Amino acid sequence: MSICEIEVVPLSEHIGVELRNLDFEALAPTEPFVDLMKKLLDRHLVVLMRGQKIRPLTAQAFSANFGPLLDIKRKGWGDTIHVPEAEWIKVISNGKDEASGRPLGDGNASAQMWHTDSTSWEAPVGHIAFYCRRTPDPAPQTSFMNMIRVYDALPQAMKDRIARLRAIHHFFPRQIEPEIARTQPSQPLEDRRRGILHPLVRRHLGTGKPMLYLPTRRDSLIPGLEEAESTALLTELWDFTDAQPFRISHAMLPDDYVIWDNTATVHSREGWPEDQTRVMWHISSEGEVPIPFHPKRTLNTIGLDLDKHREMNADLGMVDY
Repeated sequence: MSICEIEVVPLSEHIGVELRNLDFEALAPTEPFVDLMKKLLDRHLVVLMRGQKIRPLTAQAFSANFGPLLDIKRKGWGDTIHVPEAEWIKVISNGKDEASGRPLGDGNASAQMWHTDSTSWEAPVGHIAFYCRRTPDPAPQTSFMNMIRVYDALPQAMKDRIARLRAIHHFFPRQIEPEIARTQPSQPLEDRRRGILHPLVRRHLGTGKPMLYLPTRRDSLIPGLEEAESTALLTELWDFTDAQPFRISHAMLPDDYVIWDNTATVHSREGWPEDQTRVMWHISSEGEVPIPFHPKRTLNTIGLDLDKHREMNADLGMVDY
C-alpha cells in the first residue's frame, strides 16, 4: 500500500483530519507515512483512523517517531494489567480482568474537563496516541480544542495583557475531574508557589505560531499578580476557551486510533457508568520545554544596535551590562 492511496478528510474547518483507505499496521514503519503524519499533525493537530488492526509493538514504535517514549503509568496502583510485551503502553481503564480480578490498567469512569497532559513537567508530553480496545455503549465522546485558534480569537487587549506572563503549574491530585475541581479546596498558597513556570503564550514548534497555554487549575498563580487577580485572569481565559467553536468530538470505538499534538490542544471526555468498562491504550512521547512566544524583556523599540552599543561602552572603558 502507498500513501498516495490515502484519503485525507477534514473533521472540521478548525481542527483534525481523518485518514481513510489505509492499513496503519503496514504503513507505520515506512518513512513516507511518518513524514506525512508529522506534516498533518503540525497543520491539523489531530489525526483519526478508524477500524485499524494494530499490534502493540507497532503502535509503540510509531509514537517513538515523535520523541522519546514516556512511562506514564500511575505509581502505587498495585497489580495492574497493562501490555506486557510493550512497556511504554499505558492501559487506561476502569475495568478488571474477569479471570484474575486485577485492574485493567489505571483509570476510572469519571468525566474529564479541558486539560493538557503533564503541564506540571518541565518538558510536557508532546504527542499522545489512543487506541481503543473496548468501550461502553454508547461510547463516551473525547473532544479536542485548537489552542492556536483560541489564541487568535482573543481580543487584542487580552493578548497584550498576557503576552509576557507566566503561570506556575502546581500539582493537584485528580485535577482534571470536574467534581474534584468543583468541590476540593485550593492547596495552601505555599504549595501553589511550588511548580513549573510556563508561558501563557507559547510558541508552537511545528508552525511557529502563538498558542494559549493554560494550567488546568484556575487557582494557579501568575508571578507579578495578586492571588485573586491570577484566579480571575485564568478563569476568564478558561471561560473564553470553553466558549470557542474550534473543537471536534469523537466517540472512540474498538480499533479506532487517534494521535494528537498535546502542546497545541486541550482535550476532555465524557464519563460513563462505573459498571461498564472502557479500555484504551495510551502512548505518550516527550515534547520540548515550552518556548515563550514573547521574550521576557521589553522589545527594543528604538532600534538600538546592542552589539555596537557594547563596543562603544568598551572603548569608553564602561562596564558592559
